[in-house]
Amino acid sequence: MDTNLAFTKNSSPFVNQRLLDHSKVMEQKIYQVAGNVYSAVGFGLQNPLMIEGDDGIIIVDPGESLESSIHIHNEFRKITNKPVKAVIITHFHPDHWGGMKAYVTQEQADKNEVIVVSHENFLKNVSSSNGQLADIRMGRAIWMYGSILPSGEQGVINEGAGPLLQKGTIQMVTPNTTIKNGETRDMTIAGVHLEIFNCPTETDDHLLVYIKDSRLLHLADAVQAEAFPNLYTVRGQSRDAVVWYRGLDKARSYNPAYLTGAHMRPVVGNEESMKLLTDYRDAIQYTHDQTVRLINHGLTPDYIVDALKQLPPHLYQQERIGEFYGTFKQAVRAIYDTYIGWFDGNPASLNTLSPKDEAIKMVELLGGRDAVLKACEDAFSKKEYQWCAQLANYPIRVKKDDMEIRKIKAKAVRELGYLSENATWRNWYLTCALQLEGAFDAIASQAGPNGGFPSFSKTIVELPTEAMFESYKSKLNGPESNQVHLLLKCIIDETRESFTLEIRKGILEIHRNSDLPCEETIIASKETFAEIMAKDITIHDAIKQDKVIVTTPHYVETFFNYFDGYTSFIHMPFTFE
Repeated sequence: MDTNLAFTKNSSPFVNQRLLDHSKVMEQKIYQVAGNVYSAVGFGLQNPLMIEGDDGIIIVDPGESLESSIHIHNEFRKITNKPVKAVIITHFHPDHWGGMKAYVTQEQADKNEVIVVSHENFLKNVSSSNGQLADIRMGRAIWMYGSILPSGEQGVINEGAGPLLQKGTIQMVTPNTTIKNGETRDMTIAGVHLEIFNCPTETDDHLLVYIKDSRLLHLADAVQAEAFPNLYTVRGQSRDAVVWYRGLDKARSYNPAYLTGAHMRPVVGNEESMKLLTDYRDAIQYTHDQTVRLINHGLTPDYIVDALKQLPPHLYQQERIGEFYGTFKQAVRAIYDTYIGWFDGNPASLNTLSPKDEAIKMVELLGGRDAVLKACEDAFSKKEYQWCAQLANYPIRVKKDDMEIRKIKAKAVRELGYLSENATWRNWYLTCALQLEGAFDAIASQAGPNGGFPSFSKTIVELPTEAMFESYKSKLNGPESNQVHLLLKCIIDETRESFTLEIRKGILEIHRNSDLPCEETIIASKETFAEIMAKDITIHDAIKQDKVIVTTPHYVETFFNYFDGYTSFIHMPFTFE
């Protein structure tokens, strides 16, 4: 029986052969390493780790969803029935903690019955990622992971960093033990001697776990996968290359005999472990240093990419460094942007025409819409798919519902997807093709509200209460409220926490436990506040359902009307820009 969630086939005209071969490393299997360590590879995007001790087990990064984690937990229970003594969360990305309630409850954590370890910035980073940027991060992640695409040769092959992201319930248990910046903590849990240390790499809150007796080092995402790392991820985030390779130098200092990771098969042997760590950090440093070298020559990103082209031969397409997840090209552009920013030095870039105004002029210059369509068709027939897609951008920006132009661009980006070695690029190309053809909305809507993904209210309610309100600041419509001054006291019914929300001429300020005089007070559960903020429920309906206590409904309704709702990924116009 095939136990690989990734698409596996010897060959396909619709799939880059290297990406297809990459699926083979994702076979579903629990690897036993160094005697008492078990890595669950291939059950989802992320590989949970179980460390068996004398009288209990330690779980490192439980998995991306409750449902997936329960499945893996059941597999671990075939090995041992020892109780969970600790759960270690290596960083804030939800694929590492979303399923933690399969192993520990909040009550167990609150009573210190189970140790729950994270970095001190864990909650802050979760708040930032799932709060004010929740819409765009979720939207772009859905495109990046191909979440509405079918699995198979004309859809998702694998995710580059794992076989398939497992959708489901995401719930947090607040940690009871935190590791500070730069700290190394010695802990003995269930008789296992651990060294848990902060090692900024992919994220600043990264924790690595070293088992002293066996010299096994768990890397989490410090080695991000069996692939070149996402120094920039297309869902929208850059990582500091220098911090990352220096973090790997810290990992190398442990001289490990075994490596495990959150998106990779284990590595056995000191020589093999050190080679991977060295090659991986060298790939990152080379990308950084050579980009900076050419920045100092005055080159801009596209010219730097053209000059460097790829990693050097001893690293390019080598085992565990293929460009299946991150790419050299996007890393170069991100490094440039980190140091130099958006301005390329060309004065014509300082105050450009709007994309639509430029498109109108370009279509006219090229002989009109029909001439551009003919040029697109000619480019496609010559297999110049990139040029076809770029050229089609102009008439689409002029008239977004021009289906003839949209369909030729859809054909081009679909071919680019089929050719792509990179899984996330492939997913983005193929998702864009669906949107261009007009099929995207129907496919997403068939899955239910928000494309079958949880409502945004379910996401923000998991944040600490103050962080939930803080995330609301960027929802205020500034132009609509720039002459407004309103105050509203919000009381969380179950905890009696008090937050005064002040709209003051286009900005929202949050005051905790404030005595500021307010025109109105609203009392509701935290869940109801989240539903109001996400516009899952109106004030009128909340009153009818006895979910809120207010005395002046019109005032409260007016207050909340100054805020945007959350933007579903279904309505994000990436394809048309």
